[in-house]
Amino acid sequence: MAILKRVFLSLVLLGAGALTLLLSDLHSREGARSRPGAQASTIPVALLKHASNPLQDEVERGVLEELSRAGYEDGGRLALQRFSAEGDLPTANAIAQRMTDGSFKLAITISTLALQCMANANKDGRTVHVFGGVTDPAGAGVGIRQMNSTNKPHWLAGIGTFQPVEEIFREAKRLWPGLQVVGVVWNPTERNSEACTLKAREICRVLGIQLIEANIDQSKDVREAAESLVARGVQAFWTGADGTVLGATPSLCDAARRAKIPVFSNTSGQVREGTLFDLGANYAEVGRCVGRIAAGILDGGSPAACVITNFMPKRVMLNKQVLKSLRDPWQFSDDLIARADLVLGEDGEVESSKPGITFPSAVLAMRTAEHQPAPPPVQPLARRWRIQEASYLESVMVEEAMSGLRAGLKEAGLNSGTDFTIRTLSAQGDMATLGSLLDSAKSAGADLYVVYGTPTLQAAIRQIHDTPVVFTVVADPFVAGAGKSDRDHLRNMAGVYTLGPYREMAQLLRTHFPAIKRVGTLFCPAEVNSVANKDLFVRECRQCGLTVETVAANTASDLPDAALALCGRGLDAVVQVVDNLSVAGFPAIARAATQARLPVFACQGTAAKQGAVLVLARDYYDAGRETALMAARIMRGESPASIPFSPPTKTQVLVNLKRAQEIRLAIPEALLRQATLVSDSPQH
Repeated sequence: MAILKRVFLSLVLLGAGALTLLLSDLHSREGARSRPGAQASTIPVALLKHASNPLQDEVERGVLEELSRAGYEDGGRLALQRFSAEGDLPTANAIAQRMTDGSFKLAITISTLALQCMANANKDGRTVHVFGGVTDPAGAGVGIRQMNSTNKPHWLAGIGTFQPVEEIFREAKRLWPGLQVVGVVWNPTERNSEACTLKAREICRVLGIQLIEANIDQSKDVREAAESLVARGVQAFWTGADGTVLGATPSLCDAARRAKIPVFSNTSGQVREGTLFDLGANYAEVGRCVGRIAAGILDGGSPAACVITNFMPKRVMLNKQVLKSLRDPWQFSDDLIARADLVLGEDGEVESSKPGITFPSAVLAMRTAEHQPAPPPVQPLARRWRIQEASYLESVMVEEAMSGLRAGLKEAGLNSGTDFTIRTLSAQGDMATLGSLLDSAKSAGADLYVVYGTPTLQAAIRQIHDTPVVFTVVADPFVAGAGKSDRDHLRNMAGVYTLGPYREMAQLLRTHFPAIKRVGTLFCPAEVNSVANKDLFVRECRQCGLTVETVAANTASDLPDAALALCGRGLDAVVQVVDNLSVAGFPAIARAATQARLPVFACQGTAAKQGAVLVLARDYYDAGRETALMAARIMRGESPASIPFSPPTKTQVLVNLKRAQEIRLAIPEALLRQATLVSDSPQH
């Protein structure tokens, strides 16, 4: 009992002491709450970068410098929480979820992957989001429909920094005119890297350079991939905005050094790792630009009014130590040396350097609605244009594109009846009729042709040479003969091509449905776009480790039997590519797959309600709208020859849950979150 009394007395004394301390601190805590600028008045902001590397660290420093300059310093007006996923995607997704739980007034992300993770977690716009360090915002799949516009989620603001890929290849060719074969190691899962590689392919075709590619998934694979390219005879390496390769730049440069060939990089700062020359962005300036946008929003600006622009503060760096070790006669020109921000001498030490550049205020200013100048009045057209629409076959895709075209003409400030008239013709699937329709349109004196579908484009190429033609619902205008590249094309042609999302489909199957190894598709040998789509799909599937069976069908009457034959080849799934025949006859394909108890995946939107379990499809309405904007430029005096062809910009994900349940196919939750439409009422 005496022991219990002593314990009780001790507890009473401890409690009394704690109460005394609490009361003694009450005055100071009340004072802290009453002081202006105390913790309660700070603004909670989160910053996420995907990895700690020189590029992203430089952006981060620029962001913090500009926020501080604008009066938002961490520990002062700002309560900043900084995160890094250190290159791990699940970690980045988890951090993004934390950043959108309502704890932060503003989120800032650095890199394309960080932008994508944050956008996925922030689909309902709970948190204002500012981004930077992103190569291609419009291609990142986060709802940014168009650059140099506010066509995006209203809570999203930021800038793109597309690498000067064309310029660096032209410079490399100037430094050694004998350059013919360039190697690139890149990660195809990085959208920013893919965008740069696509641009590199285009400029290499123009310059007569063979671009040899090696795909990798992890930084540890860079050295082996580089050595394989050396064995294939590359004369130099190029690297764009690839975070995976950036983490292994020394390995890439070491492989090049052993072969006595150079590396030229669109990520500036890599000369210190062993590149010959860099031509890329000053990422400190990029970060300051992002910080300026963030500060403008914290000051009360509207993110909805922020125009998504491309900001590329170029920086050149040269390495003379690498230059003297090369086997081929590369030379730095005097003008390039004078332009360089940093030159490393033959001893590896800094030979010359320049202070940083400043960013243009026009790019950095928060362009809120109340501060934007009124748009200039739309000038009326000098005459009323006669627009002739023509299609080979009526389909849902064509109808959606036609609706988008009319909306786009209105968006461009053009009025039906006043600025233009539209006459619509369809060949109803008959090539002979199509030629006659175009001939009659020429006789009637059309001022502009809008053509839908590859057969119609091919007919227009043969028959229309002096009148402007714009096209859409065309998978591959280059196969059709409209040009060699987006910029090198027939002088009277412009348009928006809608190549199917076959790479995305192959990667989706590999990622979300690993049990599917063997797939099948139908194609029409008589349609050049069908053959091109089939070949591209087969190529993309092989890269993802999938086997593809193909069966030909030439007419609508052939399709049901061809579908049954395809489904009898021991497949795990049917994945239908896009062509006119399969779009019109998709229900027959779905019926054959149902009999064989196979899931059907497709690349055209209407299939979601005709038996497909999942669809990846281009947005044909948006393609029609973009086509109209091109047409408006021509109608206002711009030459079609100066307007580049435009690649696909938007992909829809459609899931038919009821069909999935019927065939007992589990759709991963991560995939359902990406779906733009979930249909539970199949019609097949």
